[in-house]
Amino acid sequence: MEKEKKCECKVGAPAYMMTFGDLMSLLLTFFVMLLSMASFEPVKYAMTVQSLQGAFGVLESFPTIAIMPIVRIPKMSKDDDQKKESQNDVEKLKKALNEKSTGEGIKVKVTETGIAIMLSDPMTFAVGSDDLNPKTNESLKEIAKIIDRRSDAKIRVEGHTDDVPIHTKRFPSNWELSSARALKIVRSLSNYSKVDPGSYSAVGYGEHKPLLPNINKENREKNRRIEIYIDYTKKEK
Repeated sequence: MEKEKKCECKVGAPAYMMTFGDLMSLLLTFFVMLLSMASFEPVKYAMTVQSLQGAFGVLESFPTIAIMPIVRIPKMSKDDDQKKESQNDVEKLKKALNEKSTGEGIKVKVTETGIAIMLSDPMTFAVGSDDLNPKTNESLKEIAKIIDRRSDAKIRVEGHTDDVPIHTKRFPSNWELSSARALKIVRSLSNYSKVDPGSYSAVGYGEHKPLLPNINKENREKNRRIEIYIDYTKKEK
């Protein structure tokens, strides 16, 4: 009886196991990289996919280098700087007026070109007169300090009245009255500040630019006012 022939097997793992092992290692690397890229940034993801495609031999085109865009942090524009300065001046003025208890009847706000200050008529002038209330001088002194910090600013003072007609030797109409009041404020601010007097201007609108309809006493009282505009905008040469 012949002895059965034994199969002669080569020592070691089959040859295909090397390729299979490499494949498993690459797959493991692939999933580890996916996990580490949880944010999935598009540019980095595209670069990784191209790299793996090249490793697997399935690169469809020449590898490309992604150019990361340069992200520039925008600087504050001149308008932003101006509004920040305006807001600081508004806060300083409000604080100064409140500390001296002269802020009653005065409103301050930021505008597109600087700040605006509104003085109510009862606290500034008597009805039908351009005689300045002595208490208003304290407020004007604080406003002048703000103006001095902006020596290149332009200051415009507007006078407004209600629609009650006036006809006196000095004030034939509300135009003359509102103009006289605006000029009185300009003169006081110019005396208290050190800026060039040529930076000031005054205009009287009479009753023609009311805040509210002149239908009752309360509205007419609010329409009688002085508005001061401090313009920080510099004109380009």
